[in-house]
Amino acid sequence: MFRRKSNKQVFIIAALVILLCLTCITGATFAIFTNDLDDGTIGVVATSGNIEIDVVDMLGNTLKTKALTFKTTSTATEEGEILFEPGAIFYTEGFKVANKGDIPVNFRISVSKDTNIDMGAFDEAFEVWIVREGDDFSSAEKLSEFEVEGLAAKTGSETYYLFIRMKETAGNQFQGKAYTGIGITVYAVQGNVAIE
Repeated sequence: MFRRKSNKQVFIIAALVILLCLTCITGATFAIFTNDLDDGTIGVVATSGNIEIDVVDMLGNTLKTKALTFKTTSTATEEGEILFEPGAIFYTEGFKVANKGDIPVNFRISVSKDTNIDMGAFDEAFEVWIVREGDDFSSAEKLSEFEVEGLAAKTGSETYYLFIRMKETAGNQFQGKAYTGIGITVYAVQGNVAIE
């Protein structure tokens, strides 16, 4: 009989201790997530970052809705008009990618679609390369393989130039067509996320 009473007391005390622990845990959790941070107590604040990217010229002026103009290392007419011919290399004016958001970003660049040119034919006829800081084609990387990781918030990238080379195998599909500038699109994601 004494043994049964002892077991009952142990079970009641154990149940009360468990109930007390659950009450303390629930109360502490509620306090952490509902406390006002101004009173100096611990709290949880979750914020999300803001991604804002711009393409700017050498002086920091936006290039949105503008085409990058071509320069040439190859043949040009007396009036300065660039002649597209197999093997010719053209390059754009310098530009930078500006991270105006408040988180680091990863980005890549692609040539924008042009309504006057069949971009499938463009890809067959031209190679597009990118150069960092300078206009020396020997240090160029293929644009399709170019990616920048961790461009810090509120900063700008180094200066880039696009080099466009007309392949020797290009046919006559561009004959008589004017192509005086090139548009670019920048794809950016939060710095710890891979670009798809």
